[in-house]
Amino acid sequence: MSGRIHWLLRIGDGKHFKSSSKKNIWGMSTTKNTNVQSFLKTAKPGDILWFILGKSKGKVLAVAEYIRNNKRELGPLINVTSTNEELGWTETDGDWDYEVHFKDMFIVDKLDLLTEIKAATTVRKYNDKCMVDLPEEYKNIMKYSVVTNTFN
Repeated sequence: MSGRIHWLLRIGDGKHFKSSSKKNIWGMSTTKNTNVQSFLKTAKPGDILWFILGKSKGKVLAVAEYIRNNKRELGPLINVTSTNEELGWTETDGDWDYEVHFKDMFIVDKLDLLTEIKAATTVRKYNDKCMVDLPEEYKNIMKYSVVTNTFN
């Protein structure tokens, strides 16, 4: 599929990501974050999501294909979407008001792909400042890997 955008998403230490990846969901906060708002408006099904660990020289933990996003609906009486507890987001507090849904996740931490991205921006489009040619790596991952959606 041509025209795919590759996105880099920061996921902190990865604990929450590992928990919610079982449901193919990641959470994002639009509070005071224009990059997230832009991503939510711009991302299209088929785009590629690279999940980047914080404080790691930009190490890629996993890559997946974007499906959609939706606003979380947590009400006083009924929850339409999964709660933080159901998603395993219990290590730290956060105001994650959107869910990002993905499929065909590949866990690639053992490849030691270090993007060297330093800024703490939550989400960004891939560009040539990245020290790894992620679109080329994605082709190789797709060619030589088996899809998995759980961590050992």
